[in-house]
Amino acid sequence: MVALFKPGYVYIDVGARNYSSSIGSWFRKRYPKQNKNFEIYAIEAGKAFHEEYATKKSLTVLPYAAWVRNETLFFEISREPRRKSEEKGIGMGRVQTVQSSSNFVSDFHKIQGFDFAAWLKNAVSMRDVVVVKMGVEGAEFHLIPRLVETDAICLIDELFLECHFNRWQKTYTQCLDLFSSLRKSGVLVHQWW
Repeated sequence: MVALFKPGYVYIDVGARNYSSSIGSWFRKRYPKQNKNFEIYAIEAGKAFHEEYATKKSLTVLPYAAWVRNETLFFEISREPRRKSEEKGIGMGRVQTVQSSSNFVSDFHKIQGFDFAAWLKNAVSMRDVVVVKMGVEGAEFHLIPRLVETDAICLIDELFLECHFNRWQKTYTQCLDLFSSLRKSGVLVHQWW
C-alpha cells in the first residue's frame, strides 16, 4: 500500500508591510481557499510593522528581508509625501547591500537579509500548495533569478508579483520580460498592484 501524504497549504507574503495590505484585506477575505487552512508567513523587514503583527494570530512573522543570501543589508526608507503611510512615519522600504560602513546614512537602517530560496526549499515541499505575494520594491530583479537558479521557483504554485520600474532604474519592458519569462517557464504568475 502506498502512503498518501496530505498536502499543506501555505501563503507567503514577501514584503508584507502591514497586515491589511494583503493578508487581512485580500488573502483572508478574497483568495479562493476552498475551505483549506493555510499556514501564513509574513516576511517584513520594516520594524514599524512588527508590533501590529504581534497582535495577529495564526501567522508567522519573519522580521527579515527576503534576499539572495544571508547577509546584513541596508533598508532604505523612502519618505514620499504623497503616501498615506508618511503620516504615520512609515515610508516604502527597499534593500541594498552593505558595501562599507561609510555608506550608512540617516534614512537607512541595517537589517538582516536571508536567502529566501534556501528558506523556501526548507519550509515547503513539492506536495504543498504554495501561494506567494511578492512586493519587494525592486528586489524582485534579484530574488526571481535566484529562485529560478536554485529550482525553488518550482515550489511556488501561484505567484502574485509586484514589479517595480522607473523608480528603481528598471523599465516597464523589463517587468513585462520578467513576467513573460516566468510564464514561459511554467510559473502561474499574476501582476500585483
